[in-house]
Amino acid sequence: MKKIAWITDSTCYIEPEYAKQNNIFVVPIEITFENETYKDGIDISEEELYSRLTSSRKLPKTSQPVIGDLVSLFEELKKEYDLGIAVHLSTELSGTANATKQAADMAGFPLELVDSRLISLPVAHLIRKGQEWIREGHSPEDTANKLRTMYPTNTLYVMIGSLEQLHKGGRVSAIQMLMGSLLQIKPILTFEDGKLIPYDKVRSQKKALSYMVAKLKDDLEQDIIIKTVYILEGGAKQEALSIEEQIRALSPDLEVVIGPLGSAIGVHAGAGTIALTWFREE
Repeated sequence: MKKIAWITDSTCYIEPEYAKQNNIFVVPIEITFENETYKDGIDISEEELYSRLTSSRKLPKTSQPVIGDLVSLFEELKKEYDLGIAVHLSTELSGTANATKQAADMAGFPLELVDSRLISLPVAHLIRKGQEWIREGHSPEDTANKLRTMYPTNTLYVMIGSLEQLHKGGRVSAIQMLMGSLLQIKPILTFEDGKLIPYDKVRSQKKALSYMVAKLKDDLEQDIIIKTVYILEGGAKQEALSIEEQIRALSPDLEVVIGPLGSAIGVHAGAGTIALTWFREE
């Protein structure tokens, strides 16, 4: 049986111990605040990221891992593994997936590349699912092909925490930010074909959180099979616990997992951002 290395990026938040035990290698994306560049999850923590976002006048930039570091990784993997399966955040948000494939080709390491068209813990969900299929006897090629088609089964809603952060990034004007803040408007975004798009606007944070839970309830009432619900938080732990309580009241049997939103969206959405996401099972 071929020995497979799994490769992903720091935005998916695989637990370090789980990664170590399951042949998963995590490459950090880079976050740049003006002239200072940090490796996500190594040089800067989630807490530090949102603290810096609040105090920084300019929007930081995220960038794919350094190609030389990726090549070095694959040169090392060649010594122990026969091939790799790389599962990364959506290519609509980052060039990380394409950089990984380029580096693997440069190192001469066979690689199946999966553009998850997702973010954060849903990407980790795909990796766990893929490893399950490999254990069941599916080939790496078939497994990668199946993973590439999973994104339409995912539903994701994002409540933006900071209009100011969107303003820094040029996504809302100063007038829109002022009016939105005065009216306590909370934009709701969703994912479509790997892109974040506007979905709705809700007045007040409390109503916005309940709005997302209501969307989950709609799916459950249609007898859609949902086993796990992920709450993704960006500097909003209390809000995450609040929405968890609503979900448990709605359906006590659901597994609820709270995890980081991730820097790929967090730098644009700001502190206080919450996302709710789940997969529709077959």
